[in-house]
Amino acid sequence: MVISTSEQTSILQSCISSIKNESNLMQQSLQEGNLLQALKHCSNFLNELRTSQLTPKQYYEMYIMVFDALEVLSSHLLASYKSKSRKIGGEPTPFLADLYELVQYSGNIIPRLYMMIVIGTAYMATKDAPSKEIMKDMIEMCRGVQHPIRGLFLRYYLSQRTKDLLPLDNENDFAETVNFLVSDFIEMNKLWVRLQHQGHSTEREIRSRERKELKILVGSNLVRLSQIIDDYKGDKDFVAVDYYKEKIFPVITEQIISCKDLLAQSYLVDVLIQIFPDDFHFSTLEDLLNNVFLKLHPSLKKSELVSTLIERFITYHKYESELTDGVDKLKLEESANQTKKQYSKLFDLFWDFYTKLHASNVNLSSEEHSTILQSYIKLILTFEDDSYSDLDKIYQFSSEHFVSKTTSDEEQKLWLDLLVSPVKHFKQIKVLLKLPFFHNLYSDFAHEDLQKKISLQILDKVLEMGNDDQEVEYYSSTEDIDVLFKYLLVLIQGSGSKLNSGKDLGVVQSLKLNDGEVVVSQEFLTTQENIAKAIHLVHNDDVFNNIANLFYLRKKYLNKNHENIIYTYPALISKILDQLRLAGLAWLRHSRREPNNEDLLITSNFKNLSVIIDELYQHHQQFNSELVLNLYLNAATVADQLKQESIAYELYTRCFIVYEENLILSSSRSSSRHPYASLGGSLSYNSIIQIASKLANSRYFSKENYDSLITKLTLYGSKLLKRHEQCRSVYYCAHLWWWCDLLTDDSSPTVDGDAANGSGLYKDSKRVLECMQKSLRVADSCIDPYLSLKLFVEILNRCLIFSIYGNSLINSRYISGLIELIKTNLENLNDENSGKKDANDPERLLLEQIQTYFQRTLDYIDFQRRYEDRFQDIVI
Repeated sequence: MVISTSEQTSILQSCISSIKNESNLMQQSLQEGNLLQALKHCSNFLNELRTSQLTPKQYYEMYIMVFDALEVLSSHLLASYKSKSRKIGGEPTPFLADLYELVQYSGNIIPRLYMMIVIGTAYMATKDAPSKEIMKDMIEMCRGVQHPIRGLFLRYYLSQRTKDLLPLDNENDFAETVNFLVSDFIEMNKLWVRLQHQGHSTEREIRSRERKELKILVGSNLVRLSQIIDDYKGDKDFVAVDYYKEKIFPVITEQIISCKDLLAQSYLVDVLIQIFPDDFHFSTLEDLLNNVFLKLHPSLKKSELVSTLIERFITYHKYESELTDGVDKLKLEESANQTKKQYSKLFDLFWDFYTKLHASNVNLSSEEHSTILQSYIKLILTFEDDSYSDLDKIYQFSSEHFVSKTTSDEEQKLWLDLLVSPVKHFKQIKVLLKLPFFHNLYSDFAHEDLQKKISLQILDKVLEMGNDDQEVEYYSSTEDIDVLFKYLLVLIQGSGSKLNSGKDLGVVQSLKLNDGEVVVSQEFLTTQENIAKAIHLVHNDDVFNNIANLFYLRKKYLNKNHENIIYTYPALISKILDQLRLAGLAWLRHSRREPNNEDLLITSNFKNLSVIIDELYQHHQQFNSELVLNLYLNAATVADQLKQESIAYELYTRCFIVYEENLILSSSRSSSRHPYASLGGSLSYNSIIQIASKLANSRYFSKENYDSLITKLTLYGSKLLKRHEQCRSVYYCAHLWWWCDLLTDDSSPTVDGDAANGSGLYKDSKRVLECMQKSLRVADSCIDPYLSLKLFVEILNRCLIFSIYGNSLINSRYISGLIELIKTNLENLNDENSGKKDANDPERLLLEQIQTYFQRTLDYIDFQRRYEDRFQDIVI
């Protein structure tokens, strides 16, 4: 009959009260020397253990109080024994033996057996006591209690009382002790299993919960058995491992199998694995797997047991590895060879077990299969880092039997770790990625997101190389490129602009690109950045082979999603340009500047590179034309350095096409600076300055080609919409007629009358003067007088540069006239601001800044008068 919780609490309190009262009376009787009366009180409080109405936790609370009270009795008995022994000359007395016989006449079995145990163990603690006979007697008498809870606690008490008294003097004693512990374990396990079948069927869950609370009582015997084996030294012929394998393991495992109880088997096998040494498991592994695991309850999760066992071996191996630190090289090699042999046996046994398990009629879930195989992979990675064949065996089995036949995303997620764990573990993963069944299993994942998770792990691992003293793995052939990038293809093809706002709202941090046209996550941008980093791992010592590999990479992988080439192509183009520069400079150093195969290869590769940049431009010209312009400029610069004039000219022409089609009217989309700031400006203005800067550094154009390019660029600058940008771009372009050192193959220098003959400098004073005059006209046409004045001062500073470097047309008279023009405009603006008393007036402050700028320029001219004759005639 089921009683309520409150009734159980009331019964417990009543029992505790009775135990306290009777134990106090027992102690009083012991102090008065009335042993028989004390035993009567002891029997009274032991009667409380006969109850069947308490839960295991409540019964345990009561048991602890009884245990403490019985310890008082035991201590008194031993003290009395020693006292009486001393009185009769130290001879053994029949005192404890008589008491042991006396308590057996107690009326109730529970008090009788507890008193037998406390007196019997006290007797065993005395000299020359018949310990083995007492042990046999007590364990046989305990059979009389068949109530599960009462019987378990009774035998647990027997185990606790005898744990330090069991005989171990010789092999016979050891065998008797082992039999005692094994017998106690078997009986306790039977009681524990029987508890599940008591009561009404509706109480099964309650019984199961109670059994879980009691399981430690059953396992205590196995723990003590393990300790006994460890404590026993035995004779020289005693081998603990062999004794365990022949005498203990078969008996224990037979009991585990025969009980046919799910909870008991799960717990006891786990205890067996945990408490006995690793050497014992090595010697019995085959029997444990094939004759125990395969015969356990069909519903028992074999994966948990296998994982626990493998964890023991892994821990053992790590411990052994720590012990070998500091060992000499020879011993270390011997240890490594022994470990390798041990591992091969381990894996073969585990794999044989798994194939038998899979072939049996046991219906294991995907989760169990996955857990077992994950444990196997951990075993492989721990014992032998380079055991790729065993890994591939697991991947083949998983691919053929599970992943390819599983369509559910949730089930497929279970298998991810089979691939991810080795990727995280290995320092060098190229060989791992080459395993055929590794890729087969990867391909079996039906959902793209699952493949992405694996690919991200691979990408992160590849980029880790070189950190923490790990050697970088380069990919030097098309085969190597395929090995890596076939796993990255899913990331290359993935689109970051297809976010599900309902799903990702508040979960994924998103960023707006291209003026809000595209919304992507930060994770997507990080992934694309990492792919770009991986491109730099494509490396071959032969430069032209490396370039060919990079073109192969682009054709087979990087161009599979035109949305994403904006993130990866710049890295690819930069890598190819770098290799072309190396190849070209080597050719220039070693050749006689005559066309040969290398020259043709360089020319051909530049053309192919131009195709790549053009592809990027065609798909991303709307929002990324400035980036494309920079790529063309970089390519044109390298081509010029390598004396590829026709290629460089064509690339500069492409720059002008990009400018005309997308940048010429792009001021509205740029973060324009204040017009008074000489640096910065609209996108179109900055583009012209960038092109001018690159052209100024070019060296290998003919006069005709160079003149064509700079004339066109200056024309673009003169047509900018904003007056101040038009003015500045023209005076910047003026330098292109004065600074360029054209080292062409033409023997006659490209010079005018102002240039020294034979200098090779391209100096056209007339065109420079025209540009400066144009700038002055544009500056003078500005509606804002302050801006106009500021531009005049900037033009003055540019004219000073040309004058210092020998432009005969920008002479002292021209500069003096420009200074006079600035002074006149300053006076006019000063007159207009003379009536303004507010020191913080914006126009007044602006005028002061321009005056300061102009005065610093005049101070510079005055300084130059001391050293330059051409400055003597300048009127300031």
